[in-house]
Amino acid sequence: MNRFIYRMMSNRVTKNDTSAKEGYKKTKLGWIPEEWSTPEISEVFNFLRTSSFSRNQLNYEKDSHTFYIHYGDIHATYKTPILDFDKVQTVPKLNDDIVLPCTVEYLKDGDVIIADASEDYEGVGTAIELININDRKVISGLHTFAFRDKTYLTAEGFRTYIFKNPQVKKALKTIATGSKVYGISKSNVQKFKIVLPPLPEQQKIAQILATWDKAIALQEKLIAEKQALKKGLMQQLLTGKKRFAGFEGDWEVVRLGKLVKINPKTGELPKEFEYISLESVKKGRLKNTASLKSMNAPSRAQRVLSKNDILFQTVRPYQMNNYYFDFTGNYVASSGYAQLRCSSEISKFVYYLIHEEYFVNQVLSRCTGSNYPAINPSSLGKIRVKVPKSTNERIAISKGLTVLDLELKKYSKKLNQLKKQKQGLMQQLLTGEKRVKI
Repeated sequence: MNRFIYRMMSNRVTKNDTSAKEGYKKTKLGWIPEEWSTPEISEVFNFLRTSSFSRNQLNYEKDSHTFYIHYGDIHATYKTPILDFDKVQTVPKLNDDIVLPCTVEYLKDGDVIIADASEDYEGVGTAIELININDRKVISGLHTFAFRDKTYLTAEGFRTYIFKNPQVKKALKTIATGSKVYGISKSNVQKFKIVLPPLPEQQKIAQILATWDKAIALQEKLIAEKQALKKGLMQQLLTGKKRFAGFEGDWEVVRLGKLVKINPKTGELPKEFEYISLESVKKGRLKNTASLKSMNAPSRAQRVLSKNDILFQTVRPYQMNNYYFDFTGNYVASSGYAQLRCSSEISKFVYYLIHEEYFVNQVLSRCTGSNYPAINPSSLGKIRVKVPKSTNERIAISKGLTVLDLELKKYSKKLNQLKKQKQGLMQQLLTGEKRVKI
């Protein structure tokens, strides 16, 4: 795959290279190869009837009969452009007491479903293509459009990529309306133009992109397996059910506040710093920070961090967006976190400990509030935990789990590389910037 990418990049057509426009034509969707066309969606596809049911009318029981494609799942659940019913187990079904009208239209292999609503512009027009439906009954649901090729001008496996073409996605955003939620209307979509290569070229492009999808799916499977291994090992090591060789003796029960200082006094804010808000951390990773000055810092900017500090999310702690601060610099976190500080020897052990199942359950049982459940830092410190008396055993446990974390980080880096490679291919192939050999 890497050799293929190299050839693609070395022959890349740039927008500023006017000599490269030979063999291309200018359209409302940009420059495309002369053999390509830009028909309206309604010229290529028939619109199918959809049905609107809420989440509380759905279930995942095996005995239910009718599968239901919800727009929310298109955005968040289905990770690949192709929804393969022989592989994906997360498609909900309608409750059996729901009576469908006689006009309902069941979906077939090759049908395309688009989400007509999104909370952000990037999600406008997100699409999936269905395969391996076989004898299953499947309908398209709330906030979706369902299309079926009526012209045989589109190739299996390519149809979903029509709506991932960068030029098409950009144009889709121009017809989206709304403020908090952006939507596209059926009347606008029917007249919307798309970019279509000749059928043989579509088939080749679909094959190439499918290769990357398979590699991405395999990498995601490896990550899921490694995560399951880590979760099981954490449960055993942090409860004493499994111990490293050379360690014996009973464990002790202590309050968390005996292991760490919670929200230690840290002095004044630095004049300039990076601010970690509750939106900055996702599942143990620091995604983004804001560069601020102390004179205009928000009132919640209170936790001045030192290396090896732990941030525990006290607001909606079930999200588990905690963070281990393992570097230096001027960083300040929101008071929506509890700041845990202990000796550097056991800080990583404590970080793993606060993710152990028993501890998490104790946190959730102490939360107050409904819309924004939270735990008070003083209550957090009172939670009892069972830990090895030996500091060396605590260190050994944290080192063992850190090895798995490093492997997961390596796998995740590879996954991100594959996704970036595919994104680059899509940019070139779907716009005709680079042509495939037929």
